[in-house]
Amino acid sequence: MKHVARVIATFFFVGYAPVAPGTVATIPAVGLALGLSRLGTAAFLSTTLVLSVVGIWAAGVYERESGLSDPRAIVIDEVAGYLVAVALLPMTWPIVVVSFFAFRAFDIFKPPPIRRIERIEGGAGVVIDDLVAGLYTNLLVRSLLLAGVPLL
Repeated sequence: MKHVARVIATFFFVGYAPVAPGTVATIPAVGLALGLSRLGTAAFLSTTLVLSVVGIWAAGVYERESGLSDPRAIVIDEVAGYLVAVALLPMTWPIVVVSFFAFRAFDIFKPPPIRRIERIEGGAGVVIDDLVAGLYTNLLVRSLLLAGVPLL
Protein backbone atom coordinates (compact mmCIF):
# COMPACT_ATOMS: atom_id res chain seq x y z
CA MET A 1 0.00 0.00 0.00
CA LYS A 2 2.98 2.32 0.52
CA HIS A 3 3.72 2.27 -3.21
CA VAL A 4 0.10 3.04 -4.08
CA ALA A 5 0.11 5.92 -1.61
CA ARG A 6 3.33 7.27 -3.16
CA VAL A 7 1.86 7.11 -6.67
CA ILE A 8 -1.27 8.96 -5.54
CA ALA A 9 0.48 11.49 -3.28
CA THR A 10 2.94 12.43 -6.03
CA PHE A 11 0.21 12.31 -8.69
CA PHE A 12 1.92 9.62 -10.71
CA PHE A 13 5.38 10.95 -9.78
CA VAL A 14 4.78 14.49 -11.09
CA GLY A 15 5.70 15.62 -7.57
CA TYR A 16 9.30 14.66 -8.24
CA ALA A 17 9.67 17.54 -10.71
CA PRO A 18 12.94 19.25 -9.77
CA VAL A 19 11.52 22.79 -9.87
CA ALA A 20 8.16 24.03 -8.54
CA PRO A 21 6.48 20.62 -8.25
CA GLY A 22 3.21 22.18 -7.01
CA THR A 23 2.96 24.40 -10.06
CA VAL A 24 4.03 21.57 -12.36
CA ALA A 25 1.30 19.34 -10.87
CA THR A 26 -1.34 22.00 -11.39
CA ILE A 27 -0.78 21.77 -15.16
CA PRO A 28 -2.15 18.20 -15.50
CA ALA A 29 -4.85 19.21 -13.02
CA VAL A 30 -6.04 21.71 -15.64
CA GLY A 31 -6.30 18.88 -18.17
CA LEU A 32 -8.13 16.71 -15.67
CA ALA A 33 -10.58 19.53 -14.92
CA LEU A 34 -11.25 20.10 -18.61
CA GLY A 35 -11.84 16.39 -19.17
CA LEU A 36 -14.08 16.02 -16.14
CA SER A 37 -16.13 19.06 -17.15
CA ARG A 38 -17.14 17.16 -20.30
CA LEU A 39 -18.48 14.31 -18.17
CA GLY A 40 -20.88 16.50 -16.23
CA THR A 41 -21.27 18.03 -12.81
CA ALA A 42 -21.77 14.78 -10.91
CA ALA A 43 -18.59 13.23 -12.32
CA PHE A 44 -16.62 16.41 -11.66
CA LEU A 45 -17.75 16.81 -8.06
CA SER A 46 -17.52 13.12 -7.17
CA THR A 47 -14.00 12.89 -8.61
CA THR A 48 -13.00 15.99 -6.64
CA LEU A 49 -14.36 14.45 -3.45
CA VAL A 50 -12.67 11.09 -4.05
CA LEU A 51 -9.33 12.71 -4.92
CA SER A 52 -9.54 14.83 -1.79
CA VAL A 53 -10.31 11.93 0.55
CA VAL A 54 -7.86 9.51 -1.06
CA GLY A 55 -5.32 12.33 -1.23
CA ILE A 56 -5.55 12.89 2.52
CA TRP A 57 -4.87 9.20 3.10
CA ALA A 58 -2.00 9.04 0.59
CA ALA A 59 -0.39 12.25 1.85
CA GLY A 60 -0.53 10.93 5.40
CA VAL A 61 1.11 7.65 4.42
CA TYR A 62 3.77 9.44 2.37
CA GLU A 63 4.53 11.80 5.28
CA ARG A 64 4.90 8.91 7.72
CA GLU A 65 7.10 6.92 5.32
CA SER A 66 9.33 9.87 4.44
CA GLY A 67 9.56 11.20 8.00
CA LEU A 68 8.95 14.70 6.60
CA SER A 69 6.14 17.12 7.22
CA ASP A 70 4.40 18.11 3.96
CA PRO A 71 7.22 17.09 1.62
CA ARG A 72 7.41 18.95 -1.71
CA ALA A 73 6.79 15.72 -3.63
CA ILE A 74 3.21 15.51 -2.35
CA VAL A 75 1.17 17.25 -5.03
CA ILE A 76 -2.20 15.50 -4.92
CA ASP A 77 -3.28 18.49 -2.83
CA GLU A 78 -2.65 20.82 -5.78
CA VAL A 79 -4.69 18.59 -8.06
CA ALA A 80 -7.64 18.43 -5.68
CA GLY A 81 -7.33 22.13 -4.87
CA TYR A 82 -7.40 23.15 -8.53
CA LEU A 83 -10.51 21.06 -9.09
CA VAL A 84 -12.18 22.98 -6.25
CA ALA A 85 -10.92 26.22 -7.82
CA VAL A 86 -12.87 25.60 -11.04
CA ALA A 87 -15.79 23.55 -9.69
CA LEU A 88 -19.17 24.63 -11.05
CA LEU A 89 -17.61 27.37 -13.17
CA PRO A 90 -17.81 27.62 -16.96
CA MET A 91 -14.62 26.10 -18.36
CA THR A 92 -13.57 28.92 -20.65
CA TRP A 93 -9.87 29.47 -21.28
CA PRO A 94 -9.86 32.84 -19.46
CA ILE A 95 -11.41 31.18 -16.39
CA VAL A 96 -9.01 28.23 -16.58
CA VAL A 97 -5.97 30.54 -16.80
CA VAL A 98 -7.10 33.07 -14.17
CA SER A 99 -7.97 30.17 -11.86
CA PHE A 100 -4.55 28.59 -12.41
CA PHE A 101 -2.64 31.73 -11.41
CA ALA A 102 -4.99 32.72 -8.59
CA PHE A 103 -4.89 29.21 -7.14
CA ARG A 104 -1.10 29.11 -7.23
CA ALA A 105 -0.97 32.54 -5.54
CA PHE A 106 -3.38 31.53 -2.77
CA ASP A 107 -1.49 28.25 -2.28
CA ILE A 108 1.91 29.94 -2.11
CA PHE A 109 1.04 33.02 -0.02
CA LYS A 110 -1.50 31.22 2.20
CA PRO A 111 -3.80 34.03 3.40
CA PRO A 112 -5.69 33.35 6.64
CA PRO A 113 -6.79 30.80 7.64
CA ILE A 114 -4.86 28.70 5.10
CA ARG A 115 -1.55 28.86 6.98
CA ARG A 116 -3.30 27.76 10.19
CA ILE A 117 -5.03 24.87 8.41
CA GLU A 118 -1.68 23.77 6.98
CA ARG A 119 -0.50 23.13 10.55
CA ILE A 120 -3.05 20.34 11.04
CA GLU A 121 -1.11 17.12 11.47
CA GLY A 122 -0.95 14.45 8.80
CA GLY A 123 -2.49 14.27 5.37
CA ALA A 124 -5.46 16.42 6.36
CA GLY A 125 -3.26 19.47 6.86
CA VAL A 126 -1.46 18.81 3.58
CA VAL A 127 -4.64 18.60 1.51
CA ILE A 128 -7.24 20.76 3.24
CA ASP A 129 -5.19 23.96 3.01
CA ASP A 130 -5.13 23.54 -0.78
CA LEU A 131 -8.86 22.85 -0.85
CA VAL A 132 -9.35 26.20 0.92
CA ALA A 133 -6.98 27.89 -1.57
CA GLY A 134 -9.19 26.38 -4.28
CA LEU A 135 -12.30 27.71 -2.57
CA TYR A 136 -10.78 31.20 -2.37
CA THR A 137 -9.95 30.98 -6.07
CA ASN A 138 -13.46 29.86 -6.93
CA LEU A 139 -14.97 32.74 -4.96
CA LEU A 140 -12.57 35.22 -6.57
CA VAL A 141 -13.49 34.08 -10.09
CA ARG A 142 -17.19 34.20 -9.23
CA SER A 143 -16.70 37.74 -7.90
CA LEU A 144 -14.96 38.75 -11.13
CA LEU A 145 -17.82 37.30 -13.16
CA LEU A 146 -20.41 39.12 -11.01
CA ALA A 147 -18.42 42.35 -11.46
CA GLY A 148 -18.70 41.93 -15.22
CA VAL A 149 -15.08 41.01 -15.96
CA PRO A 150 -15.20 39.28 -19.38
CA LEU A 151 -14.00 35.77 -18.54
CA LEU A 152 -16.65 33.95 -20.54
